[in-house]
Amino acid sequence: MTWLAYAIIMFGSSTLWGVASGWLLYFYLPPGAPPLVPLAFYSIVILVSKAVNILLGLPVGYISDHTRSSWGRRLPYIIGGAILIPILFVLLWTPPHNGSSSFTSVYLFLVLIAFNAVYEIHQVPYEALLPELAVGEKERVAISSWKTGFLLGGNILAGFTGPLISKFGYFHSMLFFAVLVAPVLILPGFFLRKQIDHSFQPIRQISFLTSLKITFGNRPFQIFAITWGLMWTAATLVLETLPFVVTEVCHLKESDTVYFYLPAIAITLICFPFINQLSERYGMKAVFRGSLLAGAISLSALMLIGDWIPIPLIAQGIIWVVLQSAALAGAQILPGAMIAEITDHDEKLTGQRREGSFYSVWGLLNQASSGFGLAIIPLFLLLGRSRTDPNGPLGVRLLGLLGGLILLISFWIFNQYKLDKSE
Repeated sequence: MTWLAYAIIMFGSSTLWGVASGWLLYFYLPPGAPPLVPLAFYSIVILVSKAVNILLGLPVGYISDHTRSSWGRRLPYIIGGAILIPILFVLLWTPPHNGSSSFTSVYLFLVLIAFNAVYEIHQVPYEALLPELAVGEKERVAISSWKTGFLLGGNILAGFTGPLISKFGYFHSMLFFAVLVAPVLILPGFFLRKQIDHSFQPIRQISFLTSLKITFGNRPFQIFAITWGLMWTAATLVLETLPFVVTEVCHLKESDTVYFYLPAIAITLICFPFINQLSERYGMKAVFRGSLLAGAISLSALMLIGDWIPIPLIAQGIIWVVLQSAALAGAQILPGAMIAEITDHDEKLTGQRREGSFYSVWGLLNQASSGFGLAIIPLFLLLGRSRTDPNGPLGVRLLGLLGGLILLISFWIFNQYKLDKSE
């Protein structure tokens, strides 16, 4: 059950990350109540913590590539991080209530930076472990599907944070999450120790800069990286503005957003076995390419939602979300397995197993692409974000069209992707 032991770790990490991402701002800057820290300082802390994620990932990937131990290259970091993540997660919600605002600010700064650093130390080696556990394309795609499924499961569990806080308060709710997922984070690593192939240990040491140069110079990875960066930017445009789609395009309440999230997650899970079958039959590159094209069409369809179609707006919105989720299911599932294939190709060229270097760059792309998408959104919302604006929610609709155009460009770029397995 290697696939289960590996994939279920994602359930624990995605749950805690999802809770922190969704509620930390609300906890420290509660609406209608005095903030626990100054607003400007909170923004600085968030920016610094993001910088930690971006800057730490590359050296962590490099170090894990060149680690020698009886536990393999990745597990010391995966298990060590898994032990610390729940502890630091709980500490995020226990600021000194009797301390001054400045003291609380320092506390938040130190704990959040530590949480982000430990999360990155855990996550990069975790992602890089996949090629060591699964050799063939079929097995890698299957494990990637389960990993994505557990990620979505963690997001679902994180969605119950609000009701838990209302009933038990912040501390007890966060303690519940930490205690619940700690075994899922920690224990699978001990099982995976028996599955580690020690032939993957580093053969010779290469410098950090040389490793980066080889990674960024890998032509198939260049094509994949550009494609992924564009795809994730397009996804960010939609994910971050879905509440606007619900309230301003579909004329519903904020609480109705749940009716859009749940079908999106459900249809993605339903698509998993079909993605596996299609990848086995046509190859994962063909399925990934098709997913990008289908996503370009479905995202652009946001422009069509309106009263001019004789279907209730809520039904139009949910249909749009379902089509979009089904279209992009392949683009969500397959990248991990594709990078594993690229690392195999890289080994033939360099004689090194450098999964950590490739997966850390992938993580950096996630951060940079989502940040770029978040920077674009306010500019488009200036064109109209509400029914009360002169242009209505035109900017919100145009974000769907922009996302579709970006995916179309990524589809065209990915057509250049070629991997000669005979090298």
